Amino acid sequence: MLKKFRDWLDDRTGYRNVVRPLQRRVLPTGPKWGHATANTLLWMMLTVVITGVLMMASYSPSTTSAWSSVHYIDQNSAGAFLRGLHFYGSHAMIILFAIHTLRVLVVAAFRAPHEIVWITGLLLMPMVVVWAITGNPLSATQRGFSQIEVEGNIIASTPVIGPIIQRLLIGGDEVGNLTLTHLYSLHIFVFPLLVGLLLAIHLHQVYRHGLGSSPDDGSGGPARPYWPYQTVRNMTVFGITFSIVAVLAWRQGAPLDAPADPDLPHWTRPEWYFLFLFELRRYFGGSWEFIATAVIPGVALLLLIGMPAIDRMASKRMSAVFRGAIILAGVVAWGTLTGASVWRDWGDKEHQSLTAELEGHAERARELADRDGISPAGAISLLRNDSQTQGPRLFRQHCVSCHSHVDTNGEGIVAEEPSAPNLYRFASREWLAGMLDPEACASESYYGNTEFAEGDMVGSVQDTLADLDDDGKASLAQLIAALSAEAMLSSQAALDEQARADGTIELGVAAMVEEFACIECHKIGDEGELGAAPDLTGYGSADWLRALISNPEHERFYPDTNDRMPAFSASDGDSSRNLLTEHDLDLLIRWLRGDGEHQPVGATSGPDENASTEAGQGGRGPMRQLPTYRLIRTRHPRPRLMTPPNPSPTISCLHRSHLRGKLCGIGTV
Repeated sequence: MLKKFRDWLDDRTGYRNVVRPLQRRVLPTGPKWGHATANTLLWMMLTVVITGVLMMASYSPSTTSAWSSVHYIDQNSAGAFLRGLHFYGSHAMIILFAIHTLRVLVVAAFRAPHEIVWITGLLLMPMVVVWAITGNPLSATQRGFSQIEVEGNIIASTPVIGPIIQRLLIGGDEVGNLTLTHLYSLHIFVFPLLVGLLLAIHLHQVYRHGLGSSPDDGSGGPARPYWPYQTVRNMTVFGITFSIVAVLAWRQGAPLDAPADPDLPHWTRPEWYFLFLFELRRYFGGSWEFIATAVIPGVALLLLIGMPAIDRMASKRMSAVFRGAIILAGVVAWGTLTGASVWRDWGDKEHQSLTAELEGHAERARELADRDGISPAGAISLLRNDSQTQGPRLFRQHCVSCHSHVDTNGEGIVAEEPSAPNLYRFASREWLAGMLDPEACASESYYGNTEFAEGDMVGSVQDTLADLDDDGKASLAQLIAALSAEAMLSSQAALDEQARADGTIELGVAAMVEEFACIECHKIGDEGELGAAPDLTGYGSADWLRALISNPEHERFYPDTNDRMPAFSASDGDSSRNLLTEHDLDLLIRWLRGDGEHQPVGATSGPDENASTEAGQGGRGPMRQLPTYRLIRTRHPRPRLMTPPNPSPTISCLHRSHLRGKLCGIGTV
């Protein structure tokens, strides 16, 4: 039955005329494991092509949708596995190409009549590398876009044709939406067509002249048919290679970095197989760069293409020595340059920090996409609306000249020249406790690196609060709890709720008003007056911070005494005059407060039932009003924090330093 079917199929298609030469193939020197590199490379190339075609069904090539579509592919385990096979298969293909080329060079398999096989193989290698390069940025990641920019600059250094090729790659002068369109067309059509044509010529020559094997390579054996002797070896090597790729695809998966965003830090390194050129450019700067990127690689390629002619002119011994020297020089040069680049990056703390930051951005973007989905604006909005990502960037840009944001382990953002308080966990109970601690207030976390280390404020805290008895310490703790509760921090919401329930907040407000006489300078709720020191109503809340950062010279803060802190968003009518947009201001505030949830831009945390829009209450946006508290006198009232006589008898020495206008207002109470 099966024979009748084969006869029928051959009668209709003539397939036996095609298969018969393959069945009759004979290896004159016998099967060899080394021959398996070519077959393994071919099958790996087919694997990459097939997985790429399958992913095309879900991929969308635009800056708005590319990252989202790749993330969608990764949501399914089968899709993630396919993408992993495609990713690791492309890298394996380049490695196999290098191994195969070295093997052919070692055994002199380029000798007649295999010259065209050798030349087409050499031309295929850079073609496959560039083919892989065009695929790297298609996920529209920060790393992919940065890499194609670096690789495009390497190509552009070639005189005359370099800039033309660069524009073909990236679609203009800068990486953007046209870049994906151009690269996608090149990746799925142009390069597959060119590689396919060269591969067809290459395979035709292989089948016409057989596998190249030098008779002097010392590995000759009796003639054997290709099937099954060589075929079994081919499938064994390919099976091992594919298994390694499959394990990596299943266990590791293809990486998906953060969505491309020009506002975020850039990765400035090409893929590993281009690192040697990246390093070589360091030694040929300026107008001589083309020597590293075009002349040296071009001369090396021409030398290899000319190997059949050189081999014919030299003796067998000289040819073997020359080939060995070329292999040794090539491997050492590539390894040395690549190793030097990796070693330099390994010792570069700034680069390592950038790498860690980019990895953090990638993890955060995937987390947000998994949790909240991706808006129609595209994946770029994931991190642009995320306070955990944008907060540190904005802080470094606008605040780090004075403030640090460093945790207890010393990790975080360190000010260039610290001259204002560390804002890590600002307005929390821990932060306020440190500010009112006789030792901590003089440390670098507060005023230790400022001119106030020996000033009245630090001295007053050290003199007045150092010897509190147990009742005084309890009252101070209640004051701290009440003032911190004004911030409505999500990190201590449960503690604040408990403090309200057990009366701690009410006692703390009483301590502020009566026992420690804070209202001598501050206003809190209906108690005290504005103008002498910052208003403590809603202290540390999102609205309070927005008003302070927008305009620190507002009546609620430092109308006459602000010296250094700029108004970041004081103009309501013309936002172009502001240092911070409303969007950026919201992100910075959410990060400072530790509100890390991916909220819509403009959202604030905490209740706002008692909001007021009166200009006298703070300027920009609604400000929460402090509820009216019933004042309770403690049994043993503590001395007020005043040291008369003062320049103004109504101003405590705790705040005289504020009135000098030398301290950035965000860190003071």
